[in-house]
Amino acid sequence: MEGRLLEGLNERQRAAVEAGDGAAVIVAGPGTGKTKTLTARIAYLIECGRAKPAQILALTFTKKAAEEMTRRVDALLFGKLAPAIHTFHALCHELLGTDTPFVGDAERLQIIKSLPRPKALKDLSARELSLKISVAKNTPDIEDADLRKLVRAYNKALQAQQLRDFDDLLLETYQLLRHNESFRRTVQRRYRYVLVDEFQDTNILQYELLKLLAGHDNLFVIGDPNQSIYGFRGASNTIFQQFKTDFPQSSEVTLTINYRSVPQVVRLSNALFPGAADLQAHSGTAGLVRAVEVLNEYGEANWIMNEIHRAIGGGDLLKAVSDDERAHHRRLSDFAVLYRSRSAAVTFQELLTESGLPYQVVGDGSPYDTPQIQAIIALLRARMQGEPIQLEGYTSAEHRLLEEALDAVDQANPSALVEKIIEILGIEPSRDLQQFAGVLVRFKDVPSALAHLDEIAERGFYDPTADAIALLTIHASKGLEFPCVFLIGTEEGILPSARGDEAEEKRLFYVAATRARERLEITHARNRGGQRAELSRFVRELPLDALRRHEDPDMDNQVRRIAKRAAKNSQTSLF
Repeated sequence: MEGRLLEGLNERQRAAVEAGDGAAVIVAGPGTGKTKTLTARIAYLIECGRAKPAQILALTFTKKAAEEMTRRVDALLFGKLAPAIHTFHALCHELLGTDTPFVGDAERLQIIKSLPRPKALKDLSARELSLKISVAKNTPDIEDADLRKLVRAYNKALQAQQLRDFDDLLLETYQLLRHNESFRRTVQRRYRYVLVDEFQDTNILQYELLKLLAGHDNLFVIGDPNQSIYGFRGASNTIFQQFKTDFPQSSEVTLTINYRSVPQVVRLSNALFPGAADLQAHSGTAGLVRAVEVLNEYGEANWIMNEIHRAIGGGDLLKAVSDDERAHHRRLSDFAVLYRSRSAAVTFQELLTESGLPYQVVGDGSPYDTPQIQAIIALLRARMQGEPIQLEGYTSAEHRLLEEALDAVDQANPSALVEKIIEILGIEPSRDLQQFAGVLVRFKDVPSALAHLDEIAERGFYDPTADAIALLTIHASKGLEFPCVFLIGTEEGILPSARGDEAEEKRLFYVAATRARERLEITHARNRGGQRAELSRFVRELPLDALRRHEDPDMDNQVRRIAKRAAKNSQTSLF
Protein backbone atom coordinates (compact mmCIF):
# COMPACT_ATOMS: atom_id res chain seq x y z
CA MET A 1 0.00 0.00 0.00
CA GLU A 2 2.83 2.41 0.88
CA GLY A 3 4.43 1.76 -2.52
CA ARG A 4 1.19 2.66 -4.25
CA LEU A 5 1.12 6.03 -2.49
CA LEU A 6 4.59 6.83 -3.85
CA GLU A 7 3.72 5.99 -7.44
CA GLY A 8 3.75 9.00 -9.73
CA LEU A 9 5.89 11.07 -7.37
CA ASN A 10 9.22 12.41 -8.53
CA GLU A 11 12.36 11.93 -6.45
CA ARG A 12 12.03 15.10 -4.40
CA GLN A 13 8.29 14.73 -3.85
CA ARG A 14 8.97 11.24 -2.58
CA ALA A 15 11.69 12.50 -0.24
CA ALA A 16 9.19 14.99 1.21
CA VAL A 17 6.48 12.36 1.65
CA GLU A 18 8.87 9.88 3.31
CA ALA A 19 10.52 12.46 5.61
CA GLY A 20 11.12 11.15 9.12
CA ASP A 21 9.82 12.61 12.35
CA GLY A 22 10.80 16.13 13.32
CA ALA A 23 10.29 19.49 11.67
CA ALA A 24 10.32 19.58 7.86
CA VAL A 25 10.30 22.52 5.46
CA ILE A 26 9.14 21.83 1.91
CA VAL A 27 9.77 24.65 -0.56
CA ALA A 28 7.31 24.12 -3.39
CA GLY A 29 7.52 26.57 -6.28
CA PRO A 30 4.64 27.20 -8.69
CA GLY A 31 3.34 24.11 -10.45
CA THR A 32 5.59 21.68 -8.56
CA GLY A 33 2.79 19.53 -7.13
CA LYS A 34 2.44 21.06 -3.67
CA THR A 35 -1.04 19.70 -2.93
CA LYS A 36 -0.18 16.30 -4.37
CA THR A 37 2.88 16.08 -2.12
CA LEU A 38 1.06 17.25 0.99
CA THR A 39 -1.89 14.89 0.60
CA ALA A 40 0.42 11.98 -0.19
CA ARG A 41 2.34 12.76 3.01
CA ILE A 42 -0.89 12.66 5.05
CA ALA A 43 -1.95 9.33 3.55
CA TYR A 44 1.58 7.93 3.95
CA LEU A 45 1.68 8.69 7.69
CA ILE A 46 -1.52 6.66 8.10
CA GLU A 47 -0.68 3.77 5.79
CA CYS A 48 2.79 3.18 7.22
CA GLY A 49 1.34 3.11 10.75
CA ARG A 50 3.09 6.21 12.09
CA ALA A 51 -0.19 7.82 13.08
CA LYS A 52 -3.90 7.19 13.28
CA PRO A 53 -6.13 9.59 11.32
CA ALA A 54 -7.27 11.31 14.52
CA GLN A 55 -3.63 12.07 15.41
CA ILE A 56 -3.06 14.14 12.26
CA LEU A 57 -4.02 17.77 11.80
CA ALA A 58 -3.66 19.52 8.44
CA LEU A 59 -4.21 23.27 8.20
CA THR A 60 -4.83 25.49 5.21
CA PHE A 61 -6.31 28.92 4.51
CA THR A 62 -9.53 28.47 2.55
CA LYS A 63 -12.50 26.17 2.86
CA LYS A 64 -12.15 25.20 -0.79
CA ALA A 65 -8.50 24.18 -0.29
CA ALA A 66 -9.47 22.11 2.76
CA GLU A 67 -12.22 20.36 0.78
CA GLU A 68 -9.86 19.65 -2.13
CA MET A 69 -7.23 18.19 0.21
CA THR A 70 -9.86 16.05 1.93
CA ARG A 71 -11.08 14.73 -1.42
CA ARG A 72 -7.55 13.79 -2.49
CA VAL A 73 -6.70 12.09 0.80
CA ASP A 74 -9.98 10.14 0.68
CA ALA A 75 -9.06 8.91 -2.80
CA LEU A 76 -5.59 7.82 -1.64
CA LEU A 77 -7.02 5.97 1.36
CA PHE A 78 -9.82 4.34 -0.64
CA GLY A 79 -12.49 5.78 1.63
CA LYS A 80 -10.86 4.83 4.92
CA LEU A 81 -11.23 7.24 7.82
CA ALA A 82 -9.42 10.48 6.90
CA PRO A 83 -7.73 12.92 9.30
CA ALA A 84 -8.93 16.41 10.18
CA ILE A 85 -8.20 18.97 7.46
CA HIS A 86 -9.24 22.45 8.57
CA THR A 87 -8.78 26.11 7.89
CA PHE A 88 -7.19 27.90 10.86
CA HIS A 89 -10.54 29.53 11.63
CA ALA A 90 -12.55 26.29 11.43
CA LEU A 91 -10.13 24.57 13.81
CA CYS A 92 -10.35 27.43 16.31
CA HIS A 93 -14.15 27.37 16.10
CA GLU A 94 -14.11 23.66 16.88
CA LEU A 95 -11.68 24.02 19.79
CA LEU A 96 -13.62 26.88 21.36
CA GLY A 97 -16.96 25.15 20.85
CA THR A 98 -18.78 28.47 20.71
CA ASP A 99 -22.18 29.25 19.21
CA THR A 100 -21.76 33.04 19.19
CA PRO A 101 -22.82 34.27 15.73
CA PHE A 102 -20.26 35.79 13.38
CA VAL A 103 -20.57 39.17 11.78
CA GLY A 104 -21.13 38.93 8.00
CA ASP A 105 -18.97 40.85 5.55
CA ALA A 106 -21.68 43.39 4.63
CA GLU A 107 -22.65 43.86 8.30
CA ARG A 108 -18.99 44.27 9.30
CA LEU A 109 -18.55 47.04 6.75
CA GLN A 110 -21.70 48.78 8.00
CA ILE A 111 -20.36 48.69 11.57
CA ILE A 112 -17.02 50.14 10.43
CA LYS A 113 -18.77 52.90 8.48
CA SER A 114 -20.66 53.90 11.63
CA LEU A 115 -17.52 54.27 13.77
CA PRO A 116 -16.01 57.68 14.53
CA ARG A 117 -12.69 57.86 12.70
CA PRO A 118 -9.45 59.43 13.84
CA LYS A 119 -8.31 62.17 11.47
CA ALA A 120 -5.39 60.09 10.16
CA LEU A 121 -7.78 57.35 8.94
CA LYS A 122 -10.55 59.51 7.45
CA ASP A 123 -9.46 59.06 3.83
CA LEU A 124 -9.60 55.24 3.92
CA SER A 125 -12.59 53.30 2.61
CA ALA A 126 -14.54 50.97 4.90
CA ARG A 127 -12.95 47.97 3.19
CA GLU A 128 -9.44 49.37 3.68
CA LEU A 129 -10.23 50.02 7.33
CA SER A 130 -11.63 46.50 7.66
CA LEU A 131 -8.29 45.10 6.51
CA LYS A 132 -6.32 47.36 8.86
CA ILE A 133 -8.51 46.29 11.80
CA SER A 134 -8.00 42.61 10.94
CA VAL A 135 -4.21 42.98 10.71
CA ALA A 136 -4.16 44.95 13.96
CA LYS A 137 -6.13 42.25 15.78
CA ASN A 138 -3.63 39.67 14.53
CA THR A 139 -0.64 41.73 15.69
CA PRO A 140 0.53 41.39 19.31
CA ASP A 141 1.35 45.09 19.81
CA ILE A 142 -0.34 47.81 17.76
CA GLU A 143 1.98 50.81 17.61
CA ASP A 144 -0.50 53.11 15.84
CA ALA A 145 -2.51 54.89 18.56
CA ASP A 146 -5.27 55.94 16.13
CA LEU A 147 -5.66 52.37 14.91
CA ARG A 148 -5.72 51.09 18.49
CA LYS A 149 -8.56 53.47 19.24
CA LEU A 150 -10.49 52.37 16.15
CA VAL A 151 -10.04 48.66 17.02
CA ARG A 152 -11.37 49.29 20.53
CA ALA A 153 -14.45 51.05 19.13
CA TYR A 154 -15.00 48.24 16.61
CA ASN A 155 -14.73 45.51 19.26
CA LYS A 156 -17.14 47.42 21.49
CA ALA A 157 -19.66 47.65 18.64
CA LEU A 158 -19.37 43.88 18.04
CA GLN A 159 -19.90 43.12 21.73
CA ALA A 160 -22.96 45.39 21.86
CA GLN A 161 -24.55 43.23 19.15
CA GLN A 162 -23.26 39.98 20.70
CA LEU A 163 -21.21 39.23 17.61
CA ARG A 164 -17.64 38.19 16.94
CA ASP A 165 -15.47 38.19 13.84
CA PHE A 166 -13.08 35.57 12.53
CA ASP A 167 -10.06 37.31 14.03
CA ASP A 168 -11.63 36.79 17.47
CA LEU A 169 -11.49 33.04 16.85
CA LEU A 170 -7.72 33.12 16.43
CA LEU A 171 -7.16 35.47 19.35
CA GLU A 172 -9.38 33.60 21.81
CA THR A 173 -7.89 30.22 20.88
CA TYR A 174 -4.37 31.61 21.20
CA GLN A 175 -5.13 33.06 24.63
CA LEU A 176 -6.78 29.83 25.78
CA LEU A 177 -3.86 27.67 24.64
CA ARG A 178 -1.33 30.05 26.11
CA HIS A 179 -2.89 30.50 29.55
CA ASN A 180 -4.75 27.22 30.12
CA GLU A 181 -2.09 24.54 30.49
CA SER A 182 -4.58 21.69 30.93
CA PHE A 183 -6.40 22.62 27.72
CA ARG A 184 -3.11 23.08 25.85
CA ARG A 185 -1.79 19.67 26.88
CA THR A 186 -5.07 18.00 25.90
CA VAL A 187 -4.88 19.50 22.40
CA GLN A 188 -1.18 18.73 22.02
CA ARG A 189 -1.71 15.09 23.00
CA ARG A 190 -4.47 14.83 20.39
CA TYR A 191 -2.30 15.74 17.39
CA ARG A 192 0.92 13.84 16.85
CA TYR A 193 1.57 15.37 13.42
CA VAL A 194 0.67 18.87 12.24
CA LEU A 195 0.95 19.88 8.58
CA VAL A 196 0.50 23.39 7.16
CA ASP A 197 -0.32 24.28 3.55
CA GLU A 198 0.68 27.62 1.93
CA PHE A 199 3.00 28.35 4.83
CA GLN A 200 4.14 31.65 3.29
CA ASP A 201 0.65 33.06 3.98
CA THR A 202 0.93 32.47 7.74
CA ASN A 203 0.89 35.62 9.84
CA ILE A 204 2.52 36.07 13.27
CA LEU A 205 -0.55 35.14 15.30
CA GLN A 206 -1.21 32.01 13.23
CA TYR A 207 2.42 30.96 13.57
CA GLU A 208 2.40 31.39 17.35
CA LEU A 209 -0.90 29.51 17.47
CA LEU A 210 0.64 26.74 15.39
CA LYS A 211 3.52 26.27 17.84
CA LEU A 212 1.10 26.08 20.76
CA LEU A 213 -1.08 23.55 18.94
CA ALA A 214 1.82 21.22 18.21
CA GLY A 215 3.95 21.25 21.33
CA HIS A 216 6.39 18.96 19.47
CA ASP A 217 8.69 19.01 16.46
CA ASN A 218 6.48 16.99 14.10
CA LEU A 219 5.63 20.04 12.01
CA PHE A 220 5.53 19.73 8.23
CA VAL A 221 5.22 23.08 6.45
CA ILE A 222 4.98 23.53 2.70
CA GLY A 223 4.85 26.61 0.50
CA ASP A 224 6.94 29.07 -1.45
CA PRO A 225 8.58 32.19 0.06
CA ASN A 226 8.72 33.71 -3.43
CA GLN A 227 4.90 33.67 -3.51
CA SER A 228 4.48 35.57 -0.25
CA ILE A 229 2.30 38.50 -1.40
CA TYR A 230 0.06 39.16 1.59
CA GLY A 231 2.23 41.56 3.57
CA PHE A 232 -0.82 43.79 3.95
CA ARG A 233 -2.43 40.93 5.91
CA GLY A 234 0.55 40.48 8.18
CA ALA A 235 2.23 37.60 6.31
CA SER A 236 5.94 37.66 5.46
CA ASN A 237 8.29 35.61 3.30
CA THR A 238 10.67 35.59 6.29
CA ILE A 239 8.37 33.07 8.02
CA PHE A 240 10.38 30.20 6.49
CA GLN A 241 13.60 31.55 7.97
CA GLN A 242 11.85 32.09 11.30
CA PHE A 243 10.70 28.47 11.25
CA LYS A 244 14.23 27.21 10.59
CA THR A 245 15.53 29.40 13.43
CA ASP A 246 12.90 28.06 15.84
CA PHE A 247 13.45 24.47 14.65
CA PRO A 248 17.18 24.31 13.85
CA GLN A 249 17.13 20.54 13.33
CA SER A 250 14.48 20.77 10.60
CA SER A 251 15.03 18.97 7.31
CA GLU A 252 14.41 20.73 4.01
CA VAL A 253 13.30 19.54 0.57
CA THR A 254 12.88 21.78 -2.47
CA LEU A 255 10.51 20.68 -5.22
CA THR A 256 11.86 21.77 -8.60
CA ILE A 257 9.92 20.09 -11.41
CA ASN A 258 7.22 22.40 -12.74
CA TYR A 259 4.25 20.50 -14.19
CA ARG A 260 2.18 23.59 -15.05
CA SER A 261 3.98 25.77 -17.53
CA VAL A 262 5.85 25.60 -20.81
CA PRO A 263 9.65 26.00 -20.70
CA GLN A 264 9.49 29.69 -21.69
CA VAL A 265 7.41 30.59 -18.61
CA VAL A 266 9.68 28.54 -16.36
CA ARG A 267 12.78 30.20 -17.81
CA LEU A 268 11.34 33.64 -17.04
CA SER A 269 10.41 32.66 -13.47
CA ASN A 270 13.95 31.37 -12.86
CA ALA A 271 15.40 34.65 -14.14
CA LEU A 272 13.34 36.65 -11.63
CA PHE A 273 14.93 34.94 -8.62
CA PRO A 274 18.38 33.75 -9.73
CA GLY A 275 19.39 32.98 -6.14
CA ALA A 276 16.59 30.42 -5.69
CA ALA A 277 16.71 26.82 -6.86
CA ASP A 278 15.95 26.64 -10.58
CA LEU A 279 12.66 25.08 -11.65
CA GLN A 280 12.69 22.59 -14.51
CA ALA A 281 9.80 22.40 -16.95
CA HIS A 282 8.26 18.95 -17.21
CA SER A 283 6.55 19.94 -20.44
CA GLY A 284 8.51 20.09 -23.67
CA THR A 285 5.72 21.92 -25.52
CA ALA A 286 6.71 25.24 -27.04
CA GLY A 287 4.90 28.29 -25.70
CA LEU A 288 4.98 32.04 -26.07
CA VAL A 289 6.39 34.57 -23.60
CA ARG A 290 7.06 38.17 -24.54
CA ALA A 291 6.92 41.79 -23.39
CA VAL A 292 4.76 43.88 -25.70
CA GLU A 293 5.12 47.65 -25.97
CA VAL A 294 1.87 49.47 -26.78
CA LEU A 295 1.26 53.17 -27.38
CA ASN A 296 -1.16 53.83 -24.50
CA GLU A 297 -4.00 52.24 -22.52
CA TYR A 298 -6.28 52.33 -25.58
CA GLY A 299 -3.68 50.65 -27.75
CA GLU A 300 -3.14 48.09 -24.99
CA ALA A 301 -6.86 47.29 -24.80
CA ASN A 302 -7.20 47.00 -28.59
CA TRP A 303 -4.11 44.84 -28.92
CA ILE A 304 -5.35 42.38 -26.28
CA MET A 305 -8.83 42.26 -27.79
CA ASN A 306 -7.39 41.54 -31.23
CA GLU A 307 -5.22 38.75 -29.82
CA ILE A 308 -8.21 37.17 -28.07
CA HIS A 309 -10.37 37.44 -31.20
CA ARG A 310 -7.61 35.81 -33.23
CA ALA A 311 -7.22 32.96 -30.75
CA ILE A 312 -10.93 32.15 -30.48
CA GLY A 313 -11.41 32.24 -34.23
CA GLY A 314 -13.10 35.64 -34.24
CA GLY A 315 -15.77 37.05 -31.97
CA ASP A 316 -17.98 38.03 -34.91
CA LEU A 317 -18.13 37.65 -38.69
CA LEU A 318 -16.05 40.77 -39.30
CA LYS A 319 -13.24 39.57 -37.05
CA ALA A 320 -13.34 35.89 -37.90
CA VAL A 321 -9.79 34.72 -38.54
CA SER A 322 -10.28 31.00 -38.30
CA ASP A 323 -7.94 30.48 -41.23
CA ASP A 324 -5.14 32.27 -39.40
CA GLU A 325 -2.46 29.68 -38.64
CA ARG A 326 -2.19 31.05 -35.09
CA ALA A 327 -5.89 30.58 -34.34
CA HIS A 328 -6.33 27.93 -31.66
CA HIS A 329 -10.10 28.34 -31.30
CA ARG A 330 -9.73 28.67 -27.57
CA ARG A 331 -12.51 29.13 -25.05
CA LEU A 332 -12.97 32.52 -23.45
CA SER A 333 -12.24 30.95 -20.06
CA ASP A 334 -8.70 30.22 -21.30
CA PHE A 335 -7.86 33.92 -20.98
CA ALA A 336 -7.00 35.94 -17.89
CA VAL A 337 -6.07 39.62 -17.79
CA LEU A 338 -4.05 40.36 -14.65
CA TYR A 339 -3.24 43.75 -13.18
CA ARG A 340 -1.63 45.25 -10.08
CA SER A 341 -4.46 47.69 -9.47
CA ARG A 342 -7.96 47.92 -10.86
CA SER A 343 -7.35 51.37 -12.38
CA ALA A 344 -4.95 49.82 -14.91
CA ALA A 345 -7.79 47.70 -16.34
CA VAL A 346 -10.53 50.34 -16.66
CA THR A 347 -9.99 51.02 -20.38
CA PHE A 348 -9.77 47.34 -21.25
CA GLN A 349 -12.94 46.56 -19.30
CA GLU A 350 -14.80 49.34 -21.12
CA LEU A 351 -13.74 47.95 -24.51
CA LEU A 352 -14.62 44.43 -23.42
CA THR A 353 -18.08 45.60 -22.35
CA GLU A 354 -18.63 47.21 -25.75
CA SER A 355 -17.55 44.00 -27.49
CA GLY A 356 -20.29 41.95 -25.84
CA LEU A 357 -17.87 39.14 -25.00
CA PRO A 358 -18.66 37.52 -21.62
CA TYR A 359 -16.22 38.32 -18.83
CA GLN A 360 -15.99 38.13 -15.05
CA VAL A 361 -14.23 40.58 -12.73
CA VAL A 362 -12.56 38.77 -9.84
CA GLY A 363 -11.42 40.28 -6.55
CA ASP A 364 -11.30 44.06 -6.40
CA GLY A 365 -14.12 45.44 -8.56
CA SER A 366 -16.18 42.24 -8.60
CA PRO A 367 -19.89 43.02 -9.16
CA TYR A 368 -20.69 40.63 -6.32
CA ASP A 369 -19.04 43.11 -3.97
CA THR A 370 -21.38 45.98 -4.89
CA PRO A 371 -23.76 47.11 -2.11
CA GLN A 372 -26.86 46.27 -4.17
CA ILE A 373 -25.87 42.68 -4.87
CA GLN A 374 -24.57 42.14 -1.34
CA ALA A 375 -27.93 43.42 -0.03
CA ILE A 376 -29.86 41.04 -2.30
CA ILE A 377 -27.71 38.08 -1.20
CA ALA A 378 -28.22 39.08 2.44
CA LEU A 379 -32.01 39.15 1.92
CA LEU A 380 -32.03 35.68 0.37
CA ARG A 381 -29.80 34.29 3.10
CA ALA A 382 -31.83 35.86 5.91
CA ARG A 383 -35.09 34.39 4.64
CA MET A 384 -33.51 30.95 4.08
CA GLN A 385 -32.33 31.03 7.71
CA GLY A 386 -35.70 32.20 8.98
CA GLU A 387 -34.38 35.58 10.08
CA PRO A 388 -36.41 38.81 9.88
CA ILE A 389 -35.92 41.07 6.88
CA GLN A 390 -34.35 44.39 7.78
CA LEU A 391 -34.73 47.25 5.32
CA GLU A 392 -34.00 50.93 5.74
CA GLY A 393 -35.38 53.71 3.57
CA TYR A 394 -38.27 51.73 2.07
CA THR A 395 -42.00 52.18 2.52
CA SER A 396 -44.19 49.71 4.38
CA ALA A 397 -45.83 48.80 1.05
CA GLU A 398 -42.44 47.94 -0.49
CA HIS A 399 -41.53 45.98 2.63
CA ARG A 400 -44.80 44.01 2.40
CA LEU A 401 -44.27 43.22 -1.30
CA LEU A 402 -40.76 42.02 -0.53
CA GLU A 403 -42.00 39.84 2.31
CA GLU A 404 -44.57 38.26 -0.02
CA ALA A 405 -41.96 37.61 -2.71
CA LEU A 406 -39.53 36.04 -0.23
CA ASP A 407 -42.23 33.92 1.41
CA ALA A 408 -41.90 31.62 -1.60
CA VAL A 409 -38.10 31.46 -1.40
CA ASP A 410 -38.09 27.68 -0.87
CA GLN A 411 -39.82 27.04 -4.20
CA ALA A 412 -38.73 30.13 -6.14
CA ASN A 413 -36.50 30.21 -9.18
CA PRO A 414 -33.44 32.17 -7.98
CA SER A 415 -33.06 34.30 -11.11
CA ALA A 416 -36.75 35.23 -11.27
CA LEU A 417 -36.81 35.98 -7.55
CA VAL A 418 -33.81 38.29 -7.79
CA GLU A 419 -35.39 40.14 -10.72
CA LYS A 420 -38.54 40.54 -8.61
CA ILE A 421 -36.51 41.92 -5.68
CA ILE A 422 -34.78 44.40 -8.01
CA GLU A 423 -38.16 45.55 -9.31
CA ILE A 424 -39.71 45.92 -5.83
CA LEU A 425 -36.77 47.85 -4.42
CA GLY A 426 -36.55 50.07 -7.48
CA ILE A 427 -32.85 49.37 -7.95
CA GLU A 428 -31.49 50.98 -11.10
CA PRO A 429 -30.78 48.26 -13.72
CA SER A 430 -27.11 47.76 -14.49
CA ARG A 431 -24.85 45.33 -16.31
CA ASP A 432 -23.70 43.96 -12.95
CA LEU A 433 -27.26 43.17 -11.86
CA GLN A 434 -28.10 41.60 -15.23
CA GLN A 435 -24.96 39.49 -15.04
CA PHE A 436 -25.82 38.44 -11.48
CA ALA A 437 -29.36 37.38 -12.42
CA GLY A 438 -27.95 35.60 -15.48
CA VAL A 439 -25.58 33.51 -13.33
CA LEU A 440 -28.51 32.40 -11.15
CA VAL A 441 -30.36 31.00 -14.19
CA ARG A 442 -28.24 27.85 -13.83
CA PHE A 443 -29.76 27.00 -10.44
CA LYS A 444 -33.15 25.47 -9.71
CA ASP A 445 -33.44 26.70 -6.14
CA VAL A 446 -32.09 29.38 -3.81
CA PRO A 447 -30.09 27.07 -1.49
CA SER A 448 -27.99 25.73 -4.39
CA ALA A 449 -27.48 29.27 -5.70
CA LEU A 450 -26.32 30.51 -2.28
CA ALA A 451 -24.02 27.49 -1.93
CA HIS A 452 -22.43 28.38 -5.27
CA LEU A 453 -21.98 32.01 -4.21
CA ASP A 454 -20.37 30.91 -0.94
CA GLU A 455 -18.00 28.65 -2.83
CA ILE A 456 -16.79 31.26 -5.32
CA ALA A 457 -16.61 33.99 -2.64
CA GLU A 458 -13.40 32.44 -1.28
CA ARG A 459 -11.70 33.09 -4.63
CA GLY A 460 -12.84 36.69 -4.98
CA PHE A 461 -15.97 35.40 -6.77
CA TYR A 462 -14.02 33.61 -9.50
CA ASP A 463 -16.33 31.11 -11.19
CA PRO A 464 -14.30 28.39 -12.93
CA THR A 465 -17.44 27.03 -14.61
CA ALA A 466 -18.13 30.27 -16.51
CA ASP A 467 -16.93 30.48 -20.11
CA ALA A 468 -15.80 34.07 -19.73
CA ILE A 469 -12.60 36.09 -19.85
CA ALA A 470 -11.28 36.60 -16.32
CA LEU A 471 -10.20 40.08 -15.22
CA LEU A 472 -8.46 39.94 -11.88
CA THR A 473 -5.90 41.54 -9.63
CA ILE A 474 -2.66 39.63 -9.11
CA HIS A 475 -3.62 39.03 -5.48
CA ALA A 476 -6.90 37.40 -6.58
CA SER A 477 -5.07 35.23 -9.12
CA LYS A 478 -2.95 33.39 -6.56
CA GLY A 479 -3.72 29.68 -6.64
CA LEU A 480 -5.25 29.89 -10.12
CA GLU A 481 -3.78 29.11 -13.52
CA PHE A 482 -4.80 29.82 -17.12
CA PRO A 483 -3.58 28.73 -20.56
CA CYS A 484 -3.18 32.38 -21.64
CA VAL A 485 -2.30 35.29 -19.35
CA PHE A 486 -2.07 38.97 -20.22
CA LEU A 487 -0.23 40.88 -17.50
CA ILE A 488 -0.96 44.56 -18.18
CA GLY A 489 0.40 47.86 -16.93
CA THR A 490 3.96 46.74 -16.21
CA GLU A 491 5.24 50.24 -15.66
CA GLU A 492 6.96 52.09 -12.84
CA GLY A 493 4.37 53.35 -10.38
CA ILE A 494 1.94 50.56 -11.28
CA LEU A 495 4.01 47.38 -11.05
CA PRO A 496 5.94 48.03 -8.94
CA SER A 497 3.44 50.21 -7.13
CA ALA A 498 4.85 53.50 -5.92
CA ARG A 499 3.47 52.70 -2.45
CA GLY A 500 4.57 49.05 -2.26
CA ASP A 501 7.59 47.28 -0.85
CA GLU A 502 9.87 46.51 -3.80
CA ALA A 503 10.63 42.93 -2.72
CA GLU A 504 6.95 42.08 -2.36
CA GLU A 505 6.12 43.86 -5.64
CA LYS A 506 8.66 41.59 -7.36
CA ARG A 507 6.98 38.56 -5.80
CA LEU A 508 3.67 39.86 -7.17
CA PHE A 509 5.20 40.00 -10.65
CA TYR A 510 6.44 36.43 -10.13
CA VAL A 511 3.03 35.16 -9.04
CA ALA A 512 1.37 36.83 -12.05
CA ALA A 513 3.85 35.38 -14.55
CA THR A 514 3.59 31.85 -13.15
CA ARG A 515 -0.22 31.75 -13.56
CA ALA A 516 0.38 31.11 -17.27
CA ARG A 517 0.48 27.58 -18.62
CA GLU A 518 1.14 28.18 -22.34
CA ARG A 519 1.20 31.85 -23.21
CA LEU A 520 2.31 34.92 -21.25
CA GLU A 521 1.97 38.41 -22.73
CA ILE A 522 3.38 41.23 -20.59
CA THR A 523 2.23 44.64 -21.81
CA HIS A 524 3.64 48.08 -21.07
CA ALA A 525 2.56 51.44 -22.48
CA ARG A 526 4.70 54.22 -23.86
CA ASN A 527 2.18 56.70 -22.45
CA ARG A 528 -0.55 56.15 -19.88
CA GLY A 529 -3.14 58.68 -18.75
CA GLY A 530 -1.63 61.24 -21.12
CA GLN A 531 1.75 61.03 -19.37
CA ARG A 532 5.01 59.42 -20.42
CA ALA A 533 5.31 55.97 -18.80
CA GLU A 534 8.51 54.22 -17.71
CA LEU A 535 8.98 50.51 -18.27
CA SER A 536 8.87 48.44 -15.07
CA ARG A 537 12.27 47.55 -13.66
CA PHE A 538 11.08 43.93 -13.41
CA VAL A 539 10.73 43.78 -17.21
CA ARG A 540 13.74 45.99 -17.92
CA GLU A 541 16.12 43.85 -15.89
CA LEU A 542 15.15 40.53 -17.46
CA PRO A 543 17.52 39.23 -20.15
CA LEU A 544 16.25 38.88 -23.71
CA ASP A 545 16.66 35.11 -23.64
CA ALA A 546 14.11 35.01 -20.79
CA LEU A 547 11.75 37.66 -22.13
CA ARG A 548 11.78 38.63 -25.77
CA ARG A 549 10.56 42.11 -26.72
CA HIS A 550 7.76 42.89 -29.16
CA GLU A 551 6.06 46.06 -30.37
CA ASP A 552 2.39 46.47 -31.28
CA PRO A 553 2.55 46.55 -35.12
CA ASP A 554 -0.31 49.06 -35.20
CA MET A 555 1.56 51.59 -33.07
CA ASP A 556 2.81 53.74 -35.98
CA ASN A 557 -0.71 53.93 -37.41
CA GLN A 558 -2.04 55.00 -34.01
CA VAL A 559 0.60 57.75 -33.76
CA ARG A 560 -0.34 59.04 -37.23
CA ARG A 561 -4.05 59.02 -36.39
CA ILE A 562 -3.42 60.96 -33.16
CA ALA A 563 -1.28 63.51 -35.05
CA LYS A 564 -3.94 63.84 -37.74
CA ARG A 565 -6.66 64.47 -35.16
CA ALA A 566 -4.48 67.02 -33.38
CA ALA A 567 -3.82 68.87 -36.64
CA LYS A 568 -7.52 68.88 -37.50
CA ASN A 569 -8.45 70.21 -34.08
CA SER A 570 -5.77 72.89 -34.40
CA GLN A 571 -7.16 74.01 -37.77
CA THR A 572 -10.72 74.04 -36.44
CA SER A 573 -9.68 76.27 -33.55
CA LEU A 574 -8.64 79.00 -36.05
CA PHE A 575 -12.24 79.62 -37.06
